Amino acid sequence: MLAAVGASQGVSQGVSRAATGAAPAPSGQLGIKLLQVPSSEANDPRALEYIIDRLAPGTVIHRRFEVTNPGAVSLHVTVYPAAATISNGSFQFDAGHTQNNMTTWVSISRGTLTLAPHTNATLVATVAVPRTAPSGSQYGVIWAQVSSGGAGNVTLVSRVGIRLYLSIGPGGAPPSDFTLGTPVASRASAGAPVIRVPVDNTGGLALDVKSTIRLSGGPGGVTAGPFAASTIVTLAPGQAAPATFTLSSSLPDGPWQATFTMVSGLLAKTEKVTVDFGGATSRHAFPVVPVAAAVVVVILLALAALFLTRSRRTMRARTS
Repeated sequence: MLAAVGASQGVSQGVSRAATGAAPAPSGQLGIKLLQVPSSEANDPRALEYIIDRLAPGTVIHRRFEVTNPGAVSLHVTVYPAAATISNGSFQFDAGHTQNNMTTWVSISRGTLTLAPHTNATLVATVAVPRTAPSGSQYGVIWAQVSSGGAGNVTLVSRVGIRLYLSIGPGGAPPSDFTLGTPVASRASAGAPVIRVPVDNTGGLALDVKSTIRLSGGPGGVTAGPFAASTIVTLAPGQAAPATFTLSSSLPDGPWQATFTMVSGLLAKTEKVTVDFGGATSRHAFPVVPVAAAVVVVILLALAALFLTRSRRTMRARTS
């Protein structure tokens, strides 16, 4: 069962053909949003933006979406699916109309359309999964694209899109989960404090992890934040990448009590640690492992001293 939604624009990208650099997408010239999601996913913020589904081989689904022209000139729009991958902690769009196995299953109700100023059009994306489709996760984007002439022989291409996260296989979706590693705090060469928190996708579905940090208990009782991570960390199952926070260079070294909150859809993790931008970071009020190791060393030294004392007493008894 499908539920109607009012989702925000999924992704945007500006590219230049026959040019060495990338051109920004014109502001206010083109928009796209998803109009319906499965009722079972209606409370998931990610499902309001992206097409996210677990599909068995042989399944066919339909998703309505809207392409909008908020500008003052007519637009000739091309709509098509194209491939994407997840690597290095980000959702990466393949160039142009590059296809992968999953995008060949996607068809759009209208491949081209002309939008008058301040109008929109509703389209339908159909995903028909073959009965022979292999199990696993696959990714792509439904793009809405406009092209215009630039200087010389340069063609400017601007596109906005809706991501596709499809998990193929029988039964329900596998559980989602992630873990957080030990944060590493330091200062960049320019003096800005930097915190990197390893994030590991331990579940069976892709994640988009949004991260924030709040600092408290700093020198003189100062608090700061919350601050958002530099980027959203996107991870396929089994992948890991750090959430990175670059903060104001005016913040003192610390120590600080840092509260991290990491959220992906309905999953949320909160963790408190002590950080110092001079380089020290601990999950505890004191370093448990080093202290425990020191206790073991003291015990071993005491046993060695006791053994040596007894040995000397034995030697004296033998020689007397």
